[in-house]
Amino acid sequence: MDLFTLKIIGIITMFIDHWHFIIGGPEILNIIGRTAFPIFAFSLNEGYIHTRNLKKYLFRLLIFGIVIQSPVIIFKMPYSVNIFFTLFTGLLIIYLYHLEKVNILMKVVIISFLCYITLKFEFDYGIYGILTIVIFHFFREDKIKLLLSFMLLNLINLKFPFIFELMKIQIYSIFVLVPICLYNGKRGKNMKYFFYFFYPLHFLLLQGIKIFIEK
Repeated sequence: MDLFTLKIIGIITMFIDHWHFIIGGPEILNIIGRTAFPIFAFSLNEGYIHTRNLKKYLFRLLIFGIVIQSPVIIFKMPYSVNIFFTLFTGLLIIYLYHLEKVNILMKVVIISFLCYITLKFEFDYGIYGILTIVIFHFFREDKIKLLLSFMLLNLINLKFPFIFELMKIQIYSIFVLVPICLYNGKRGKNMKYFFYFFYPLHFLLLQGIKIFIEK
């Protein structure tokens, strides 16, 4: 399974999850959607490995996050700070960790501050999202450690949901490990900007469907 196929699975499960959130439906839709974010976190790390310009990658995530969040703030829409900020913060933490010219103490201070910002402004998936990105980065080459650490993260959330403030059904995100373990390391078709534009457009589509149904 290549990265293109993984991203398509992520996009489909995200759409199903947000259908449940915006329009409604059985809880199974929400359960299916639990695999979406881990796929994007995994894809982010593949992007980190293969990108030619990491700073441009970070800048692109930040700009899209700001553009998408702007109407949410202006129109006071009931959405959390969007996923692009979570992905940006996770990638920035990885970038800082590997930056040799910054001393360890400064890294700890900056990373702690980024985690504080993530909590303060309630980024989508919060610290759970950041830890997922970090796990997928450091255990990218060891599927056993990746599997065990991601399962542990979700078991902690299941047992102590107040830590990450996520629903207990987040435990179903562990099923994402199946397609991830089937990943063959190949990029597949190039869909560099597809997700960036699909993310805001699918919200508009779902809102339109909701308005149509309620009339």
